[in-house]
Amino acid sequence: MDFLTNKWIVYLALCLFFTGVCCNSVENKIYIKLNYTMPCVRLLNATHQIGCQSSLSGDVGVLHVLESEENLDWVLRTGLHPPYMVILESPLFTRSIMMKLKNGSRRVAGVAVVAPNVNPPQGFSAHTSCPNENSGVYSENYGPGLAHCNTTVWNPLGNGLSYEEFDFPIFSLKDDNDTQLIRQCYVDHNRPMNGSDPQYPLCAMQLFSHMSAVTNTATCMRRNSISFSISPEGVCDPLSDHNIWAPAKPLNTTEKGHKVGERVVLATARLDSRSFFSDIGPGAESAASGLVTLLAAAHALRNATQEAQLDRTIFYTFFHGETFDYIGSSRIVYDMEKNQFPIDLDNIHSVLEIGQVCLGNLVSIFSLSDCIPALRSGSTQTLSPGETEAQMKRFDYAVQINTIT
Repeated sequence: MDFLTNKWIVYLALCLFFTGVCCNSVENKIYIKLNYTMPCVRLLNATHQIGCQSSLSGDVGVLHVLESEENLDWVLRTGLHPPYMVILESPLFTRSIMMKLKNGSRRVAGVAVVAPNVNPPQGFSAHTSCPNENSGVYSENYGPGLAHCNTTVWNPLGNGLSYEEFDFPIFSLKDDNDTQLIRQCYVDHNRPMNGSDPQYPLCAMQLFSHMSAVTNTATCMRRNSISFSISPEGVCDPLSDHNIWAPAKPLNTTEKGHKVGERVVLATARLDSRSFFSDIGPGAESAASGLVTLLAAAHALRNATQEAQLDRTIFYTFFHGETFDYIGSSRIVYDMEKNQFPIDLDNIHSVLEIGQVCLGNLVSIFSLSDCIPALRSGSTQTLSPGETEAQMKRFDYAVQINTIT
């Protein structure tokens, strides 16, 4: 009996082995796996969810290479083989087209954007035109004339796509041989000829980027505490990292809270940037330039700050998570208020933030200052509304420094 059992086990193993080989061979003949792809991911905040994701097993659709915005009618209305997997060249990755695809999502299985090999000359930003407008310095209670970018639109190219929710997957594809193969497959099999609908067999694409995070942060973190399986993976993860700080001279960091007689100048820069597609960072230059500038300043001032008896201590600080409603700086303020930081808010004399200091061929750097204290001084109390607005604009770009080219 044992011999027969062992023999059947061997036969079963051989059958499974050959079955696996056959399945793998058929799969390789049917599917072509694409390299260098990056997904748009889902993000949550206290009230909403944004971003993209696929269904649990991925989404499949008939390939359609969008050649112009007018060609959208085939995808959204007249095409006979929905849902479609839309291939976009980078010039067509616009808010207008993406919102039309979003509103017609029952006929859209997903979107793949072919990333350009060079930056678009007109520029591109999927962020909003007024980044972090609801958590900035100015509000209805403090400088309402400057709130919500009323005076200066900080990101005029921003189309806000990063803050939209799409119920289909969106991927970025590298423009290489695989992408050319997709285009050729569409031309050979899927492209409508003389207005007639193509017939099967048709080329199709499957995109998989399923994420379990849903609804909002509170709901998702609550579900994290519920064990659905033996897997240690959670439903969602918080956005977290570390701030980095260092005083220019020795400071007692073991005792938290207020330091009597200590006056501090915070010199800060941010460490993060944001992109529509995960792990692709075209906006890293804006953060990196400020980071490198502050590090260079710290290096240049090292000897001077150690040898001279300065009235104030420079506190070099690098914030993480500033792109998402100033997570990093908000945490340090919270720690200061709770006396969980080596200094508190009363120790701070002033704050200097180094933002983006170089981009392309610009020859000017602007220094901006908070104009509200000046406006609240005695000399500005009697200004008319028009004069007050002009005063605000004057302070909005306080100093211009010409750089050496």
